[in-house]
This record gives sequence, structure tokens and C-alpha cells, in this order.
Amino acid sequence: MTGFGKGEYENESWKATVIMRSLNGKGLEISLRMPHYLLPIEKDIKDRISSKLKRGTITVYIDLEQKVVKPPVDTEKLKANVEMLKELVSKLNLAPSDDKILDYAWRYSEKAEFEIEEELKTVVLKAVERALEELLESRKKEGEALKKDLEERIRRIEQYLEIIDEKRDEIKERIKQRVIERAKALNLPEEHPTVLNELMFLLEKYDVNEEVIRLKAHIERFKRLLESNEEVGRKIEFLAQEMHREITTLGNKIPDFSEYTVEIKSEIDKIKQQAANVE
Repeated sequence: MTGFGKGEYENESWKATVIMRSLNGKGLEISLRMPHYLLPIEKDIKDRISSKLKRGTITVYIDLEQKVVKPPVDTEKLKANVEMLKELVSKLNLAPSDDKILDYAWRYSEKAEFEIEEELKTVVLKAVERALEELLESRKKEGEALKKDLEERIRRIEQYLEIIDEKRDEIKERIKQRVIERAKALNLPEEHPTVLNELMFLLEKYDVNEEVIRLKAHIERFKRLLESNEEVGRKIEFLAQEMHREITTLGNKIPDFSEYTVEIKSEIDKIKQQAANVE
């Protein structure tokens, strides 16, 4: 299901801006676009998103602004390293320049590139949560429109099925008349065993009562799913496949209904496509 969300959060040191986009997808795939030094909290970010979303291709853009520039080294550690190096060179009777001592001390006092402070982690995750809330609201609005579309399609299927249900007796009568006409052409009475056997065989062959009953049951199940607050996307996909199987069997039994079965199959195919967008 498509959607868009933007979230911001800041404290005295950092400001995080998160943009989240969602596209249709059968499973959940999360892609992060963020500064490389946020890699240690990648799992935390994905866990927050996956706790709320189950399907879709989610792309997350994270931008950070450092409001207070912090020194690239631990100053206390740098001071201690300088003192340690001076003491060491004195003991070894060496004479390096102060610049050389500072260079070595600085090198071992730099802050770890991937060290994430707790306050930075909090800022990022808060911004992610706000973007996720807006994305969920966006997907909810699309979901309401999608529900109306699915309701309209299932209503059309019901209408075509009602026509089939009404006309199937006409088809049976037509079949009966064909058999009787062929019997007359052969000078056979209607009560002749051959005529009766042929009639029973054709009526059984063209009997679609079970398919109609199952289709109606699937339609009722479909309506209940649309009103459910649970995750129904995969259930709708499965139900659409079952409906397609039943209408295919029905169409094969009575080709006279092809006008309606083709329309029903078309609506079912569109339902299957839309179901991929449903949680």
C-alpha cells in the first residue's frame, strides 16, 4: 500500500528529519538511506517500522543536523595520552618534537566513528516514530478508498452471480428440449430409457448448484474480511483464487454463461491485484 510520512525531532545537540515512503509489496522490505555512522542503530530503526507494518516496500530517508559541534577527540584522553608519551620518550631518552607527540596522542584519542550516543539514538528513533505515524495515517486513507473499490467489485460479482442463478433453470429447460427434439427425430418417446439416461447425464453435467453455493459463501466471507480490523491481505488473495477456481468450473460446465463468467473473472483478477496492496 502506498503512503508518505515525514517526522522531525530535535534536542539541544541534534535535529533529525525522517521521510518515509511506502510502495506496494507482498512482503515487508525496508530500505534505509542514512549517514553511515547510524549503522549501529539500523536494526532498532527497522524493528520500530516492522512492529507497525507487515507489507510494503518501505524506503526511509534520514537527515541529521548537528546543532552543537563537538570536538572530534576526547580532550581528557588526549591530555592523558600527551602526558603518557612525554613520560615515555623521557625514559627512552628520545627527542621527538611536540608536534609529533601531539600527532600520536591525537590519533589514539579520536572518538570512535560508529559510536552512537544515547541522545542521538533517541532523537533519530523519535523522528522515525513520527514519520511512521504520518505514514500509517496516509495508508489508512488509501485503505478506505481501496475498501470502497473492493466492495464495488464484489457487488458486481454478486449481480452477475444472481443472473446466473436465475437463468440456470432456463438452461436446464433448454437442454431438456434439445434431448426431446433429438428423441423425436429418432422416433423415440420421452419415457424411453435411452432418452431418460441422456437427459439425466446432461442435467448432471450442467448442474452448477455446488459452484453457485460456494461462490456465495466466498462472497460472504469476503465481506466479513473487509469489515475486519485484522491483517486480511493474504486472506483476500487466497479467497480470490478460490472464487476464480469456482467460476472457471462453472463456466466450463455451462458455456452459455460465458458472458457473465468472463465479467466475474475480470472483477476477480482486479481484486487479486488490489489485494496485494492490503495489509
